[in-house]
Amino acid sequence: MVAVAGLSASAQLTTRDNNAANVRLDARPVAGDAALQFNIPIVGRSNNDGNDAGLFNGNLLGAGDILTFKYYNTDDIAYRLGVRLTADNSKTKGTAADSSALTPLFQSDVKENRKQSISREYIIAPGIEKHFSNTNFFDVYVGGDALIGLGRDRIVNEEDFVNGDKNYETRTTGTTIFGLGGFVGINAFVAQLPVSVGVEYGLSGKAIFGGKTKVEVEQTIGSTSNSGEWFEQDSDGLGNGDSNRYSDLSRRQWNMDTNHNVRLNICFYFTRNGSAR
Repeated sequence: MVAVAGLSASAQLTTRDNNAANVRLDARPVAGDAALQFNIPIVGRSNNDGNDAGLFNGNLLGAGDILTFKYYNTDDIAYRLGVRLTADNSKTKGTAADSSALTPLFQSDVKENRKQSISREYIIAPGIEKHFSNTNFFDVYVGGDALIGLGRDRIVNEEDFVNGDKNYETRTTGTTIFGLGGFVGINAFVAQLPVSVGVEYGLSGKAIFGGKTKVEVEQTIGSTSNSGEWFEQDSDGLGNGDSNRYSDLSRRQWNMDTNHNVRLNICFYFTRNGSAR
């Protein structure tokens, strides 16, 4: 009985007819499609605050990475946009406890203090691509990126003492970044998946303005009051450390290089109605 069953099963397996299937090796986007784009730097690693020409770091779902989106306005024109918004704010305000409840306060003890730290950075990176190849496997394109970044750090340290003295200091640092880049790239679409993998490279340049720190101080010690403001910087134009105080200070730098943004691109496409192609 077992042998008969085995022969029957064998006959079913060996005589089965396979269904014919045609697998289409493309998932080429068309007008109205969108994509999530992930960049992996191949040459070096760009840094928004560094002394290089790179426009932005890769985005691999890491903290601080730029989010990059792409939209096909026509079959051969795609717009893309990178966004990074970051803010880190903290603030405290305290009044010393009454001396009748605790150990008596000394004349130099702090009566009230106010501390505040603000750090913000806003970056947008718009771009455009012109696609030339009409094949359903390889996709060749050229394009350009721009980068606009605004950053601001502010530290407030204000202390009022029991004896009437006070020490107020505010430090403010602002930075503006502007960059441009041109690139050429090639994509390969992965089977029927809504995925493409490609490489792009080109020329990029970046200007950084600001980076100086404005210091504002107001002090009262006994019957003497002092106030003033000046500018400081971490390093000078030669890259040397700088601890000087300046009544007026301007800072700017410009970096340009070819192939500084050589990167691997991975795109996941979506149709205009929101479902994967």
